[in-house]
Amino acid sequence: MTQNTQLILDMIDLVAEERIAELYVSEPAFSVRIRRRAGSADPAAPAGMPASEPQAAATAPTSQTVAAPLAGAFYRASSPGGEPLAREGGWAAAGAPLCVIEAMKMLTEVTAPQTGTVVRVLCEDGQMVEQGQALFILEPGEADHVS
Repeated sequence: MTQNTQLILDMIDLVAEERIAELYVSEPAFSVRIRRRAGSADPAAPAGMPASEPQAAATAPTSQTVAAPLAGAFYRASSPGGEPLAREGGWAAAGAPLCVIEAMKMLTEVTAPQTGTVVRVLCEDGQMVEQGQALFILEPGEADHVS
């Protein structure tokens, strides 16, 4: 199975588990969009039980996956023992650092492509990641609070 095939299968599982309405990833080698069908039954609902309410596609923001720009070691903080740059449920401004990837003794910041909420961190601190591997899921939108 190719790396891209595995990434797509992982994304399909993620959309199903997190009940994401739509997920779009664009990389130099490929792009993929996965959408939940409106009104589709929840696969976890037992027969005879009503499925949970589907998300309204017209009003639900489109979640975006932030992928690794290169292969290396994923770190949530910019320095050892430091505070994570991004947390699940936290808000990130466009261009704000989300993590760093260390490759060949060089640190590369991975930044938020747009303003939004970090829905999920998909990697563990220190985990080796591949180029194009999904690192975060962001839900676009403005902050609910005033800084």
